[in-house]
Parts: sequence; structure tokens; C-alpha cells
Amino acid sequence: MSRGRGAVLVGVVVLLVAGCSGTSDGVASPVSPSSDVSQPVSSSSSESQLPGGQLPHSGAPAVSDPLPESVLAIDPCEVLTRDQVEEMLGDDAPEGQRNDLKTGPSCDWQDPKSGAGFSVYLGTETRQGLSGYYQSTKPQAGIWREMPEFHGFPAVVSSADESPYTSCHMAVGLADEYTISVGVTLSRDRMGKGDKCEPVQKMAELLVENLKERAGR
Repeated sequence: MSRGRGAVLVGVVVLLVAGCSGTSDGVASPVSPSSDVSQPVSSSSSESQLPGGQLPHSGAPAVSDPLPESVLAIDPCEVLTRDQVEEMLGDDAPEGQRNDLKTGPSCDWQDPKSGAGFSVYLGTETRQGLSGYYQSTKPQAGIWREMPEFHGFPAVVSSADESPYTSCHMAVGLADEYTISVGVTLSRDRMGKGDKCEPVQKMAELLVENLKERAGR
């Protein structure tokens, strides 16, 4: 693992699961990353696509230098290596659980002891890319942060609200038609301590770097 990737993982570990050996009485259990409003939109392409199939739309930025879609021809549970998952959730991290959603395949990792967890989504099915998020997720989001250049791609960070008990989600437009995205829920001991959306940005960075490597970039 390169020094740069190691630094990313250290940041994720500190912010996602640090101090997660116990639970606090009276603290609400966190929601799963996949249950938040900030998860990928689930409307079908026929419902969300503008006449003529025009992309991007709804204010979404265009992707100027897309990655080939072939990089997403992978089991979402294999986008991260086992070592990377353990860096984020500890040596006893659970195996990822695959789900096939209307938006594309996803994988969930959830630590029942700490409450920390994250989900990775391959947004390949709606053919709407970030435009689907701008159209369907942005109007509902309590947190919405646009990142025009995220390691060469446009991206958005979102959450249902500013509560520390809801997860944070980040979607990265790898092309106008498809995305890679991640949702993160902090451990119970980390909730309310710092920016809950910082870890999701660090995880998205790792995912993008993994996929760029698959593409030979």
C-alpha cells in the first residue's frame, strides 16, 4: 500500500471507528448508510430522464474525463480490499453483504458492536449519473455540498439532515451516465464529535483511487 493511501486510511479509522469499544446509554442507534435519503436515487431512467435523453441535467456538472464503465464490472464487495476494510472497521470487520438495487449493485459492511458501518454503491442502472442525485436527492437533503473537482471528477456530499445519528453519503460522477458512491455511519462513540461527513470524503477518495488503478491511470 502506498504512503498516500495509508494516510487516507488512517484518517478514516480515526473518524469512523475510533473509541468504538463500548456504547453509551441513551444514545440512539445509528441508521444504516443504505437507509438514508442520501442513498442513490431509485427512480427508473424512464421516470427521471429528460426528453431526448439529454445529460447532464437538473444542474449537474458534466464529467470531462470519464473513467471507462468497465471499471465498475466488479462485485461491489471487492471494490475495497480486505486490508482496507479492516483498516476502517478493525481486524474483526464483518464480510460485506451484497445487495442488488434498482440503481445498481451495492455492498454493506456493518459493525454491530460499535454501530459503525459503510456501504458502497455502483450506480450503473438508471443511466442518469449525478443528474439523478441533483434531480431527486438534492431537494430532500438537509446537507448538500457540491465538490466540482474531486480527484478529477465532480461529486456531491449529502445527508438527510444535520443530525449526528444519520449517515452521510458521497456520490462521484465517473461519467455523465454512472457513479460510484459511498454512505458512512459513525460509531456511537464518534457521533456528534466533528464533521460527520468528513470520513465519507476520505472513503470516496480511496474508492476513486482504486478504480483509477483498475483503469490504468
